Amino acid sequence: MKKILTILVSFTFFASAQIFYVIDDKVEVFDPIANKKIGIISRGTFGEKVKEDDERIILKVQGFLKNKDTKTLYATKNTMLPLIVFDDDNNKNSLEIAIVKNKVSEDQINAWADAEILYYDTCSMCHAAHAPKEHTMLEWEGIFTTMRAFAMPTDSEADIIIQYLRAHAIDGYATDDDE
Repeated sequence: MKKILTILVSFTFFASAQIFYVIDDKVEVFDPIANKKIGIISRGTFGEKVKEDDERIILKVQGFLKNKDTKTLYATKNTMLPLIVFDDDNNKNSLEIAIVKNKVSEDQINAWADAEILYYDTCSMCHAAHAPKEHTMLEWEGIFTTMRAFAMPTDSEADIIIQYLRAHAIDGYATDDDE
């Protein structure tokens, strides 16, 4: 009976957790207590809402640390997709961050919408664009490096496209294309 009750309580907790996604590139994040800027968070990064006020939302974000890299929190174990680049050293793989409310959404599709359009517009000029889930992050790195010379996106556009491809790759974390 205790197991059933524990499972029910756990399910209720996770079902009620609100998940938010960063909807813009290079968004500043702050220490929620000191209200000091601590770094830059990437588009699509998600976190569980802890609390909010009129201007900010506090999210619990989790990721992976790379040996000897104290300035970056990564989305996946392969450490190819940065979530947060810190201003100072960080040694936590789970932390609470404050972010301006208009830079997050509960809709993951909203977080990636313009990046997806940019990818398909840029990468279908010469051929049909491949679905991001067709390749791993590492494969996309090589493919995009080769194809970039033909499509000629700006540096900013290239950053957005490769981030979109990595997040939506077979080994990426984004799930909006599964819905």
